[in-house]
Amino acid sequence: MGAAVAVVLAVGIPVAALSWDWRPGDPGSGPSGASPSHRGPVAQGPGASGTPTAKATPTTAPTTEDAEPVKKDLLTPAGIRAAIAAIKEASGGTLVTSFVVYPDYAIAESVVKGSTKRYDRYMYRGEDAAVRQGSGTAFPGSVPADLNDFDWDVLPALMKRADKELGVDEPTTRYFVLNPASSVFGTKPGMSVYLSDAYGSAYLTADAKGRVTATYPREN
Repeated sequence: MGAAVAVVLAVGIPVAALSWDWRPGDPGSGPSGASPSHRGPVAQGPGASGTPTAKATPTTAPTTEDAEPVKKDLLTPAGIRAAIAAIKEASGGTLVTSFVVYPDYAIAESVVKGSTKRYDRYMYRGEDAAVRQGSGTAFPGSVPADLNDFDWDVLPALMKRADKELGVDEPTTRYFVLNPASSVFGTKPGMSVYLSDAYGSAYLTADAKGRVTATYPREN
């Protein structure tokens, strides 16, 4: 299974045949139709005596510090740049062998300094810092890509085109995949946008500047 995943990330092989809603780049392995959990506020338990106590009426309005933080949508130019900045801060560079972004989190395989194959994996969930998740070695032939070489301002247009042309009317999952160049397959670096639902996935590919090179819509 691990080799198949690497091929998908490296060369953008269609994943429409999958019958589950699995997210490439998930921390765990195997299919999963569930989004990463988001913990809500901790429930208040009863007092020590077990008897409910009267609540005092607040005398001041809640401050901005008490408000829930606004969650970033990482599938936007600002969101994806925030993810890149956090990953660069954590890893020390912008060279990657893989970069997968969902609305609520991003995972990058950042190349270890002095190497072209070894990487450390970082996850970013829209918070202040990216967290290291593990390490590995890139798929044979994969050429590291520089995150600064991609035009992230084209992302909204790519998302709109995917919604219009891929035939997935009500996607339950959408995500972005950076496709590094491959010396084995002779491909250049590019990007893909995927839409998925219970019936599978469809996607389009584009070059590093956002020019669409192919679409693979849903087959009825």
